[in-house]
Amino acid sequence: MAQPSPDLPGDDDGGGELGDLPLDPDLETAEDTRHHPAATPPGPFARERRRRWPRVRWTSVAAVAVGAFFGGVARYAVGLAWPTPSGTFPWAIFLVNTVGAFVLALVLVLILEVLPPTTYLRPALGTGFCGALTTFSSVATAVDQLAAHGHGKLAGGYLAASVTAGLAAVSFGMIVGRSIAAAREKGKR
Repeated sequence: MAQPSPDLPGDDDGGGELGDLPLDPDLETAEDTRHHPAATPPGPFARERRRRWPRVRWTSVAAVAVGAFFGGVARYAVGLAWPTPSGTFPWAIFLVNTVGAFVLALVLVLILEVLPPTTYLRPALGTGFCGALTTFSSVATAVDQLAAHGHGKLAGGYLAASVTAGLAAVSFGMIVGRSIAAAREKGKR
């Protein structure tokens, strides 16, 4: 019997409820190699390497890159179509962050509750597309520039509006995703 690894949740008591779940289904962990001993690399320090460093699936990395390409292009296109004059509310950044929050929440609910298991959809859309579409650094830069140029109230309002709109978009994305899941479940009956 394999020794439990203290690094894996639920594994410390011999295999609890969480011990059977993958930490990240897109990465191969030490838990995966315990069930597939042929994949275990030989050597005296192999166990330490397996526990600390997951094996990266390069196809998942490629899925993130493809999603990031399209997310970056979308953000760039919004910025070109809706430039922000100095000292005004940065609507383009506000839009991409709010849409990105909605899309991420919707995609994650659909991936987890509606769609069949997939290896590439979550990294492509969640990490890649939404990660490149949304931009916290631009929010921070816009707030800093607005405040530095004497628009403190606008900077504070923009920051508050961004956080509020992001939370509202996530909530709405989850509601829409769960509604789709419920309708699909009802259709199966």
